[in-house]
Amino acid sequence: MMDKFRAYRIDERDGNVVADFRELSIDDLSPGNVVVKVAYSSINYKDALAATGAGRILRSYPLNGGIDLAGTVVSSEDVDFQPGDTVLVNGCGLSETVDGGYSEMARVDAGSLVPVPEGMDALQAMQIGTAGSTAMLCVLELEEHGVVPDRGEVL
Repeated sequence: MMDKFRAYRIDERDGNVVADFRELSIDDLSPGNVVVKVAYSSINYKDALAATGAGRILRSYPLNGGIDLAGTVVSSEDVDFQPGDTVLVNGCGLSETVDGGYSEMARVDAGSLVPVPEGMDALQAMQIGTAGSTAMLCVLELEEHGVVPDRGEVL
């Protein structure tokens, strides 16, 4: 595991939001029971709002930016995730209440992790990203409630 790593850290100084790259250690990160070596994180409008202070996204400071991440488990205190597992997190408080994915390392709660689906890798998972996952979940919910026809039905 890396002793020091880089992260895009968002902080508040003298009432202004500031963001820059900093060198951190695992001890600087939010609590969690799984450490992930981050490979990818997508860029979302919400991330820009957080980093510029244009929107009050962060509920505490400082935090690493990035509302999602995909990477490889480095260490885990949870039996469901083992070192070497490829995982992702979308949302779950990243860059709102806990450190986000704009970092070489992340420490997260196992309950927020999802295994990257078989046949996909971390890059593909983040190409879909939070925005794509949100859109898919909305369509599935609309189908379930009969607002739109199932994808298998002819329109």
